[in-house]
This record gives sequence, structure tokens and C-alpha cells, in this order.
Amino acid sequence: MAAMDDYCPPADSTPAALRRQWRLLARLFSRQDPHGTLAQPAATLSSLPPAQLDRLAPPLRWEGAARAFDQIYATKAGNAPTPGVIGILVGQPFCGHADILAHWARERSARLLAPPTAQEILAADVQWLTRCCDSGPGLWALPALERCYLRNANGLALVRGFLDLAFSGALGPGVIGCDSWAWAYLQRICAWPATPVLTLQAFDGAALTTLLLQPQAQPTQAVRFLSAHSGTSLLPEPEDGEEDAAAPVSPELRQLAARCRGNLGVAWHFWRERLRTATEPQKAQTGDDAPPPTDAIWVAPELEPRAPASDAGDETALVLHALLLHNGLEAPLLATLLPIAAAHLNLQLLHLHALGLVERQDADRWQVTPLAYPGVRAFLRARGYLTDSF
Repeated sequence: MAAMDDYCPPADSTPAALRRQWRLLARLFSRQDPHGTLAQPAATLSSLPPAQLDRLAPPLRWEGAARAFDQIYATKAGNAPTPGVIGILVGQPFCGHADILAHWARERSARLLAPPTAQEILAADVQWLTRCCDSGPGLWALPALERCYLRNANGLALVRGFLDLAFSGALGPGVIGCDSWAWAYLQRICAWPATPVLTLQAFDGAALTTLLLQPQAQPTQAVRFLSAHSGTSLLPEPEDGEEDAAAPVSPELRQLAARCRGNLGVAWHFWRERLRTATEPQKAQTGDDAPPPTDAIWVAPELEPRAPASDAGDETALVLHALLLHNGLEAPLLATLLPIAAAHLNLQLLHLHALGLVERQDADRWQVTPLAYPGVRAFLRARGYLTDSF
């Protein structure tokens, strides 16, 4: 956990990284790594079975982040001058801010405030505010503030009313979670008292190595992750004289962190997508016929970025922007919020789905896909749309 203002996306440029790149070039020209294995052509690689993929890259768990948040909360709660909002957790897409606060609320026996329905939001139905006030005394948590508004002339009254109640102390002490895109928008239309705003710290290559590689390198389940591009191990042994010898970081992990701007959830999806197994093992050029070890998992080269075409129309940008501002929306709500006919909007969603830019989650709720998120964010930013601050 870190203060939101301290978030710094990782870069892929350090003296140690440059030295590793020179060593990588030498290995590429020699066509073999210290272990005698070769890079694997794409034609010899296949995706992992789901069960094996889940073992090698299990779903992210947010309990540790919830404990880190609780440590900071305990300090802030003791220093809070009023019994209102103690802290705000802002999370990038796919970084689990709602799950983190749900875990935290269970550990603290705090009451979870459910968001209003879309109908209540558009009708500015104050019964939701009444339910929040009547939910009981003590600590509370609202994990997903982005579910409490719609960017519509009639869709902002409830969120403003809730924030007035929350910051005035009428609900008692509590915490708020919010998606980073909704946070960027709501900051512009609501008044926010000075309150600590936290987020997950940026995950650089070293942090991704610790999370994704090192758990699989234990003696009981030793797995070798090899670069399909160079054949080198992504978890090499430390080399003498290297400043970061205690935590070697491969170019693949550094590049992954930089491409995802430190977003752990997006990096995890990219990582899973790149894991492969060899269907036709290459033979090492060492004078014998020994194939690579059977415990080798190959990491495919960087995926081709998914992004809208540079000449994509305004409708594409409007749809993608609305989905990100609300952390996903149902098609009927999109039609309510956007100046696009419902029939045409459905065709637009199907087109974006075919391109791998959006997917359907939770019945009819559409959202930008994790693998497309970096490209979509860059596309919207280049067009001057409001983006999050990460």
C-alpha cells in the first residue's frame, strides 16, 4: 500500500538492466544459454491446460493487501478528528479494490454498504441513503463507489448525497473504495475533504518476480520458466558483482511491469496468457540429443497489443470511455448514457468483442478486457479523454 500521490510506474531502464541486455545479446548470437537449451519457435508451443495454468499462475489473492490496508487504517483511525471517512482506497482496473475492502470489512466486523440499483440512481431515490443510515452503528465500508453513480444529468444526486453523509460523520467511521477512472471523474464533480487516499504500490519487475516466479522455484515444485525468445531462465542465479544479485530480474519481467505501468492485475493476465508448453521439444546444441528439462515452461514473446485502430471513430471512443468510467456497464445503461441508438450500440459492442477489446461479465455487464486495457487507455489519452492518474 502507498499514498496515491506516491505512485510511480516502473521504467525499464537501469544500469543493471543494460548489462543484462548485453549478456542476452551474446547468448542470442551463440544460440544457446548456460543450460544448453534453445529458444522455442512459436509453432512448437501450445497453451497450458487450465488446471496446470491455475497451478503455475493461481488467481491473485487480496488478503495480504487487506492486512496492509488495515495497518494503515489503524493509524489513521486513531488520529481522525471526526468519525467520518477514515480513508479511501483507489484501485486501478483489475486490481481488486472492492475485494480488498470486503476482506478488510470481514476481519474488522464492519458492515458492508451495498450500492444502489441503476433504477435508484437514475430516479435519485433517497431510499438508498436511508438504508445506509439505518444499516446500524459502528464501522462501515463501501467497497465500490463507482457503482453509486451514472454519468448522466440524473445520475449524480445519490453519490453526492452519500458523500455528504459519509464525510459529515452521519454514518459513523468508515472507508470507501473506488475505481481509479471513477475517482478521476468524481473528483471533478464532487467536493472532497482532505482524507488519506491509498492505492496498491506499483509492481516493478522485482515485485513481479517475487509474486509470479519465486513461489514456483521451491524445491517441492521446482519449475523452470524459460524465455521462448532466448532460451534463458527468467529466474537466473545471481551473478558476482551485480548490485541486485539478491533479486535477479529478467528483461521479460521488467518489460511486463513497464508495459502494464505497475498494474498488478493487468500484469497477471498478460503473464498467464504468455505461459506455454513445448509440443515438440527442441534439442540442445551441445553435442548430445538431450531435450530441455520436462519441468520447463516457456514464456512466449510479448503479445501483440490489443488496441482500437488509430482511425477508430468517436463512437468507439465513447463506448470504451463510458465502460472505464463506470468499471463496466450493461448494454441498456450504455444506451441511456450515450448518444448512440440501442441497436447500433449493440453492433458496436459485438464489433469490439470480436476485436478482443471488451468482454461480457456477470450476465450482461460489459467491460474492457485486461489484455486490451493498456492499449485502450493509450488510445483514449491520445484523443484527449479524461483518464485515471496512473
